[in-house]
This record gives sequence, structure tokens and C-alpha cells, in this order.
Amino acid sequence: MNKEDTILHIFHQNNGYAKTNEILDAGIHNHYLDLLVEKGKVIKIKRGLYKLSEIGVEDELEEVYRIVPDGVVCLFSAWNYYQLTDFVPPEYHIAIQKSRKVRLPDYPPIKLYYWSDKYWQIGITHVHIGNSKIPIYEKEKTVCDAIRFRNKVGQDMEKEVLKSYVREKNRNIDRLLHFARLLRVERRMKNHLNILL
Repeated sequence: MNKEDTILHIFHQNNGYAKTNEILDAGIHNHYLDLLVEKGKVIKIKRGLYKLSEIGVEDELEEVYRIVPDGVVCLFSAWNYYQLTDFVPPEYHIAIQKSRKVRLPDYPPIKLYYWSDKYWQIGITHVHIGNSKIPIYEKEKTVCDAIRFRNKVGQDMEKEVLKSYVREKNRNIDRLLHFARLLRVERRMKNHLNILL
């Protein structure tokens, strides 16, 4: 196996992705990786992370997860995923711990939110997209985030998310109020529910 085939084999073992250090660990100089980029066989996502150009990602969220592996899909991206809004955000909204540092590529566009551990770790669940389990906040938690961040996202978005949630057949008001208590938006949530229910 020549060096190019060895590099491509590493990519195939990792579902079409590879890090520079994985290539170096195989005893291959990263110059050969640069040659594959020049030939168009490999695409550089960000410093140290590459993907095969022939491998299509089922959903860009899977690629975002690889770029920010400790991030959690939140706000506009979560509302869009749960179909609580018709608005398709131009960037992916990802919450990370305040202490984390992430270097982002130009594409895909990602907006990071730095949250304290107290709020970041509340209500994380996972959804299967492509070959990955993507961290995302539970639906009820992200509805509460619409209230919590209403000054940043706008009151129109806050109302749209709440109205969409209340119209759902499988809504769980007890779970919603549980997160509202944890996020300290219970009073405003109850005011909304009194009007909408």
C-alpha cells in the first residue's frame, strides 16, 4: 500500500474523516495529506481536521458535531430540529461550557454560546444523525431557553416557539415546568401557559 492509499484507508476507517495526528501516527508526513487536498480528494474542514470529498455528510449537524464535539445543539438550531419554528437559521447554534475554547472553520457557519456548567449541562439528550449521536437539548428545555434568552432572540421568536410547542399532541407540561423552575423562568412560563392553554 502506498502512502496515499494508507491515508485514504485511515479516512475510511473513520467514516470519511481524519485528523492530522492520525496521519502522523501512521508514520506519514502531512505533506502527503496536503497533496490529497490539492488533488481534491480531501477537504480541509479546520486546522487538523479533514474529510473525504467523496463522502457526503447526511446532515451538516454531523459535521458540526465533529468540529465542536463537546457542544450541544441549542436555540435556533434546536427549535428548527424540533419543528418549533419555520425559521431556518443561517448558522448552527451550539452551546459549550464557558471554560472551553474552540477554533471554528469558515464553513459550516457556527455560532457558539458560552454557558456556565450550571445551565449548560441541564437537559442534554442525543439524536441519531448519520453515524453519530448528536447532543441536543430536550425539547422542553429548549422551549424554556426561548423565554430565558427572549431579549437576544426576540419576543416574536419566544411566542412562536411556545405556541408551536403548546399545539403539539405529545407535549409534556410537567416536564416543561420542571425545566422552567431549573432555568428560573417559571413565572413567565406560567403566564404564557395561562394565555395559551
